[in-house]
Amino acid sequence: MRRANVQYGLGLDKYEGITRVENLRKKLWMKTSIVKLGIILISGILLGRVNLLLNQSDSLGIAPIGIAYLIAVVTKENRRNSLTVAIGIAIGYLTISSLLTDGYVYLVAVALVTIYYVFIAPAKNRKKELVGFVIILSSFFCYGLLVNKYELGVNITLCLIQTLIVLPIYYVIKYALNSLEEVNTNYFFSSEEIVSIGIFLCLLVAGIGNINISNYSIRNICALTLVLTIAYVGGATYGTMIGVSMGIMLGVASNDMMYSVAFFGVGGLIVGIFKDTGKIFSILSGIIIYTALALYSNAVTLKLGVEVLTSSVLFLCVPKPVFTSIEIEINPYRKKASLGEIQLNAIKEEFTFKLKELTSVLTNVSRCLLTNNDNENLLIKSKGSALVENLADRSCSSCENRPLCWEREFHQTFNSFQMLIQSKEEGKLAIPMDLQKRCIKNFTLLKNAEGIVTNYNVNESIKERLAEGRNILSSHITNISCTLDNLLNDFKKEVRIDTDLERLTKRILNKNSIYYNDIFCYIDKSGRVKIRLSVNNCEGADYYGKNIVSLLSSAMRMKLCIGDDGCKINPQTNECIITIEEKPKYYMVSYGAMEPKGGETQIGDSYSFGRTRNGTYMTILSDGMGSGPEAKEESKATVDLVEKLIEAGFDEDITVNTVNSIMGMRFSEDEKYATLDLNRIDLYNGNAIFVKIGAAPSFIKRGRDVISINSKNLPFGLVDEVDVEVIREVLRPGDILINVSDGILDIDKSNSGESTWIEEYLKTINSDPRELSEKVLERAKKLSNGTIKDDMTVVVSKVYLDS
Repeated sequence: MRRANVQYGLGLDKYEGITRVENLRKKLWMKTSIVKLGIILISGILLGRVNLLLNQSDSLGIAPIGIAYLIAVVTKENRRNSLTVAIGIAIGYLTISSLLTDGYVYLVAVALVTIYYVFIAPAKNRKKELVGFVIILSSFFCYGLLVNKYELGVNITLCLIQTLIVLPIYYVIKYALNSLEEVNTNYFFSSEEIVSIGIFLCLLVAGIGNINISNYSIRNICALTLVLTIAYVGGATYGTMIGVSMGIMLGVASNDMMYSVAFFGVGGLIVGIFKDTGKIFSILSGIIIYTALALYSNAVTLKLGVEVLTSSVLFLCVPKPVFTSIEIEINPYRKKASLGEIQLNAIKEEFTFKLKELTSVLTNVSRCLLTNNDNENLLIKSKGSALVENLADRSCSSCENRPLCWEREFHQTFNSFQMLIQSKEEGKLAIPMDLQKRCIKNFTLLKNAEGIVTNYNVNESIKERLAEGRNILSSHITNISCTLDNLLNDFKKEVRIDTDLERLTKRILNKNSIYYNDIFCYIDKSGRVKIRLSVNNCEGADYYGKNIVSLLSSAMRMKLCIGDDGCKINPQTNECIITIEEKPKYYMVSYGAMEPKGGETQIGDSYSFGRTRNGTYMTILSDGMGSGPEAKEESKATVDLVEKLIEAGFDEDITVNTVNSIMGMRFSEDEKYATLDLNRIDLYNGNAIFVKIGAAPSFIKRGRDVISINSKNLPFGLVDEVDVEVIREVLRPGDILINVSDGILDIDKSNSGESTWIEEYLKTINSDPRELSEKVLERAKKLSNGTIKDDMTVVVSKVYLDS
């Protein structure tokens, strides 16, 4: 019954949680629906207010836009949206009824179309717009015949003209609405769809009408702001398109077609041309062209100046995310880049999810390996009884006094056996007095007690070592799990796709008749340009360096080079992959000199240096504790691990703790240790990072000045987790880095481990890395009087300016 209550409570909590989620979803859906209905209502009001003047002599016009918008919405089979649109359009018509030749006929048409599609038409007929046009034609015909008293022929002609005007506007609005439904999706808009959306926006602006504030037109200000925004985002093409469309719409509504088309069209063109100069210069160019047009046409007025300046200020106030959103929708390259980033992020999330599961498994494994203290306490409590039983089985199983001792005097015998075992554990083996009086096998009892306790101690020692090993292994697995978790956070750093660079690269290659299969351009997490090019026929890195890199460098005004990998052949497609990247500002040259400990044939130190894939130069030196092959094995393992982890993209903290965990498990058996001296220099800006784990000081020689780099971290394997100290410096061309092992410094008993002699010596010499490393080594050997007490290693690296 209790279990049933618990399960019922869990089910209730789960049900309440689902209910809360559903309520949140309903509230969000309601808010979204209200916003959507509000937009539909406002759009209906604005489109219903669009008044078209057929010629310059007319003061009254027609309003077919609202009816066309109504048919486009009611044929989508959504009653709520249809009613909202009908209400909005009706409100719009009522606000301009005095400006229309037959204002109330549009209200009649709206009412009849809404009644038919919302309340009468079956579901299968709601998509048939022909019925709507028949209703509109009938409305105009009946209104003209009954209200306006037109002759039959005139009435038919006017009805056909007004209905035919609605037809093309309907298709443009329908096309625009269908296109707007694809916003924020993976859909790529065609030019026709973008034009239809632009015309729809122009119609909305035209619906503002003659609303003024202090005699300044709100419609003109909004129209110009929209044109400037689209022109700045889409360039000259879209700027001209939206400007001409806006000019036509406002020209038809205001009987000033030529001026409106010129005003908005030229402004959109100029701002689009200067878009790459930035918002400020783009808007200044627009103001200049508007001033020139006004001066040329003798239309310079305070009203025009205020409207243009107000639109410019509104344009400058548009936030950058709005520009970005619009550009993604109208620019196919930006759309492609956006979709590529979405796919890349999805892949990252999937990969992250898998590795998160792995880290969770490692954490559980670590938890399982930990010693269970409760179980240990139970074993300690039961060990006394087990030892007594074992001793009794060995000593008393064949004794004739067994019934007397273990049945009639059980408690006294049991306690006496415990005292005997305890005396052996304390190192004073002695039989208790009561056993001496009663037991007839004293010698056998002593011998068995000694053997049992000895065996037990041996077993306990083995168990303790196993438990210690499990705890050590658990600790290192936990560290590896934390390392993987930190790696995932670093893996999520964004890599930005550069579509502008991709366009430029394709244009240059096409212009110079260089054939390629695919181009992928991106900005890595360090902010550097990378171009990945695939071609069918591999011509070699030298060919691409001369024919492609030089062209791209000139066009981009940036020094480029072929990546360190050169050309790589894809074995599956036989394509040649070339990576082009920014050329580093510096390059480095290194040399190492070594001498083993006296009496040893193999040195226990290991080092490595070279350029990494991410544009840095790395030097690694490790000193294996001791000397000879075993020390060499440990130091080489340390260097190899660090090199691989850094190349894989790990940062210094993750690398050091990962290596510490792995080497801790490796060293724990024989208690061996290894040091690490790591330098990483960014070849693009000279920023240097120094990490020392139990290593000797390093030195930076800059002219006659010598800078010492030191840290107090312990070697690998001594602590469970290393608190990594990262030392940063900025290097210049001509700087020399000197890394040494302890054997170089430990040559003077009075100054063991001190770096005074080498600092003074470095101030007096200056040569290339090879000669300098050999001179330092020879100097150390000379100061040690020829007795080499420890392995000696010197690694010298020099910074050069790349031409």
